[in-house]
Amino acid sequence: MDRRLLVGFTGATVALLLLVYAVGWDEVFAAAGDASLPIYALAFVAAGVCQVFRSLVWSRLLGVVGEEVSHLLVLRIFLTGMFLKYVTPYGQVAAGPGIAYVLAQYTEAEYESDLATVVSADFLNYVPYYSFGGVGFLYFVVQQPQLPDLGLFYVAIPLLVAVIGILLVLFWSRRGVVQRGLVGVAAGTRRLVAQVSTGLADRISEQAVRDRLAGFYETLDLVSKDRRSVAIAVVYAHVGWFFLMLPVYIVALALGTHIPLGVAFLVVALSKLGFLVPLPGGLGGVELVLAAMISLFVGLSPATATAIAILYRLTAYWQTIALGGLCSASLSVSSQTA
Repeated sequence: MDRRLLVGFTGATVALLLLVYAVGWDEVFAAAGDASLPIYALAFVAAGVCQVFRSLVWSRLLGVVGEEVSHLLVLRIFLTGMFLKYVTPYGQVAAGPGIAYVLAQYTEAEYESDLATVVSADFLNYVPYYSFGGVGFLYFVVQQPQLPDLGLFYVAIPLLVAVIGILLVLFWSRRGVVQRGLVGVAAGTRRLVAQVSTGLADRISEQAVRDRLAGFYETLDLVSKDRRSVAIAVVYAHVGWFFLMLPVYIVALALGTHIPLGVAFLVVALSKLGFLVPLPGGLGGVELVLAAMISLFVGLSPATATAIAILYRLTAYWQTIALGGLCSASLSVSSQTA
């Protein structure tokens, strides 16, 4: 794992260096050097507030399934989870089971219940990417007197949202299909795993997969029935996402320029595409998408847009890694001394 992390961050560093080199070292550093530090400091505060509200989504859903965990402990576990997501390639997708395992160490619920809670909370925290992103897209289309020629962009974004929505509906309503699919995948995986460890292979037997999936859906059903708590969690998620977006607006102000809030909604929502890059936290890819979108939609120079993207990621990504690493270490120490 240490070797893979080293390779991942080395690749990410190279990607970032290539991005800055392509735009121009002197221009990017000159733009970043003009930042007002007092204003820029507010971006770190906003990013921190974002994580607090996102962890409140977890707290609310844990309360639904009957788990009483202090908000401070949930925040520490949440930041540990964000650390796991951000230091591994495709961690946004693959880190869920690991985060659920960490959470299970501090709750009395079954692992499947904690996994369902993590997945539900992640889903609610991702909903604002589409709601705020949709608002930003409409703002951009309505406010721009002359739209740039983006070709299929105007069709691709609504189509992407529709496809994701259809997949979620199928996952929820066609549980038999989901179960058969996962059982089939597990069967193929089990044959390979059995060559290494029979004990591990038994954990992904057909019955084990069915039992875990049943517990998973049972928790999802429980969460979905408490509409008031889910509604409150959705509000928390949207407030958290607003503070995730706000640093882009603040960083632009710190550099003496201006990005409309509607456009900031759109570029942060689209920055999620950068996580397709197989590097930790989408490093390099997210910065590239942000810089390109800011330059395209706002008309800023590539150097200024790149400076905004890099300074923004210092608040939203690197600060989260630092806090998450500290929380992970503190949880590890407390578990060893318990």
